[in-house]
Amino acid sequence: MNLRYRFAFLLAAAGLGLCGYAGLQWRALPDYSEQDLQASTELNLAFDLARRGDRDPLPVDRLDELRKQERAEIEQAIRADRSRVERYFAAGLALVVVALGQFVAGRLTAQAAGKG
Repeated sequence: MNLRYRFAFLLAAAGLGLCGYAGLQWRALPDYSEQDLQASTELNLAFDLARRGDRDPLPVDRLDELRKQERAEIEQAIRADRSRVERYFAAGLALVVVALGQFVAGRLTAQAAGKG
């Protein structure tokens, strides 16, 4: 078996494995409801306020700003998790495409060598 075909097979196997892993991770990602996000925001806000302690109380107008900031951080973490899984899946597909290219190049090279 030609080295190019072996390399193509290894790339395809790695790509399909990575796509499978990303698929499993994608299915494991939770779907957050609005209540989940609100509860998480309030919990994180309570932790931050407790961490601040009584040394300098936060003004009420600043509390809404801090709540929005906490919500944005939570949504960013969710987007980062989804983005990581999407990158794994895209990398797996890229490996499969490269493997197909290697297979086609091997076939064309073999045909050209056989005719010449």
